[in-house]
Amino acid sequence: MSSRLRLAGTLVALLLPALALGRWFAARDASASAVWAIELPERVGTWKATHEERLDPEVWAEIQPDAHLMRRYEATGRSPIFVYVGLYGGRSGYGKGAHEPEVCYPAAGWEVMSSLSVEIPVDASERLVATRLDLHQGLFEQVALYWFQPAARWTASYVPEQLLLVLDALAGRPQYAFVRLSALPAGAGTVADLAEFASAVAWPVRRALQPRAALEARGSVPGVGGG
Repeated sequence: MSSRLRLAGTLVALLLPALALGRWFAARDASASAVWAIELPERVGTWKATHEERLDPEVWAEIQPDAHLMRRYEATGRSPIFVYVGLYGGRSGYGKGAHEPEVCYPAAGWEVMSSLSVEIPVDASERLVATRLDLHQGLFEQVALYWFQPAARWTASYVPEQLLLVLDALAGRPQYAFVRLSALPAGAGTVADLAEFASAVAWPVRRALQPRAALEARGSVPGVGGG
């Protein structure tokens, strides 16, 4: 293990009690009055949303997002892209939350052939760091791209990200969105399509991490629950 990883692990271990306390207080405020909504555009670049569904109740019980969205986007001559976004407004404890795809995919019978960090441009000067998985199951291959989006910044590479998460919680910003994009079949074109799509939806996802008080007043929350 490198010295930087050892240092990050030590600092995280020392700060975990404060992190838990910060998340607990933030969760009380978030859960008291916030309404969360995910509003991705029906058209993303050349892609158009063609199908939407909800999480299976048993799956929802395992991860319990405060809002979620599941869609399929299609475009002529481009890879169909399956989108899942789970939004977490902040809550106490660590019993529920988004699961790492490196665990979920093997549990569903997929073999992770490779995992690597990739940078996704979100504007002319900023990037977010996502993880790309190359997956294999029988005759099928798949590429997935995912990241855990904080409320007030873009994701960083692994070591600084662990420390920044602590600071986010202490600052009262425990909100995050889990974003997963996937496409079949695997290949260079699919990888490029996922990166382009991720770049286009990054800002809408980050904006969704703000509570929608106006929607609560109207009694309507478009996009919540994927329906």
